[in-house]
Amino acid sequence: MSELKKENITELHPSIKNTSRFPTQFTHNADIDNILINNMGLVVNNWFRFQSEWTYNAYKTLKDLDKYLILIYLIQKTFNHYSDMFLVQSEKTFYDIEKFEIEKINLIEISEELNIPKETVRRKINELNKSGFVERSGKRIIIRTGAFDKQRPVETVKRLSTFLSNVSKILSDQNKNIINSPVEALELENFIRSNFTLIWKFFFRTQIPNLVGWRNFYGDLETWVVVATVLINQMQKLRDKYKGKGVIEDSEKFSNDEKFRKSWENALSKGNEITGVNASSISEVSGIPRATVIRKLKHGVKMGVLERDKNQLYTMKKMKAPKLKQFLQTGKTIQFRIYSFIGTFFDLYKNKERIPRAK
Repeated sequence: MSELKKENITELHPSIKNTSRFPTQFTHNADIDNILINNMGLVVNNWFRFQSEWTYNAYKTLKDLDKYLILIYLIQKTFNHYSDMFLVQSEKTFYDIEKFEIEKINLIEISEELNIPKETVRRKINELNKSGFVERSGKRIIIRTGAFDKQRPVETVKRLSTFLSNVSKILSDQNKNIINSPVEALELENFIRSNFTLIWKFFFRTQIPNLVGWRNFYGDLETWVVVATVLINQMQKLRDKYKGKGVIEDSEKFSNDEKFRKSWENALSKGNEITGVNASSISEVSGIPRATVIRKLKHGVKMGVLERDKNQLYTMKKMKAPKLKQFLQTGKTIQFRIYSFIGTFFDLYKNKERIPRAK
């Protein structure tokens, strides 16, 4: 997947008179990184809330997160196509498409991009084919209306807008050069829906590699959802215990990398200070059947990332050094990718009059 590039996306924006250049890369803004890492507890809490709702809907859609990951990977190809054509389509216009043909794509490419075994990819695409979502023809894949309808992010756009609105309050309060004042969620929602293929290209460019990263760490996405639910519970209760400050290290003497590491080490080591969460609650929140949740919780304990008390309540475990290092490396890459998405989004929002042919 795409790596973060230190480019100023405003330099890549086309004007109405010049569409020869189009935004293709993430913004990297050190000021945004500094602000968000210093407000990491609040940002992470809001992102986790959005992410848990997204995964709930994703699992509900196909009852299989790997299959859903493959589906959105294929749909992402349509966003890249419109970007290559210097076109921006609204949500309504995009979802009026009856079908979209992707040429020259094969199972090996999907397998390598998503780090899912080739035979698993083959089986999942065959299942999508039987469901009428896609159709394979040689090295071409046709995405059909049913796939677009199943994936249409009606509620996700609203929830993402709420997250970004909350972030705008943090950014505008601390640096007016990034954004002058907080932006209401409804205004951001209308902006996203009007410029859907452009915004969602960057959202998928954030979300897909994030899912791949956590899948690589946990072994499967269902375990990630289950463990993330335990982590959300732990972070929220620690924030309540510490009166909203959580356990975030905000000392100016630390670099952003050090703040990230120290904050997470601190949070993960305090499971004994809070009441854990049980399998039934996780099932209710995630939409994953309780029997599957119990199986994934056992896997998390075996991995050394979860621990269970005598009441069958789960908290995060203080991980051993190799596992903790791997967790922090994965989490850091993902968190700073989210920061780059935020920077990209608000650059696009500030320059919305320069986005060509938004419908």
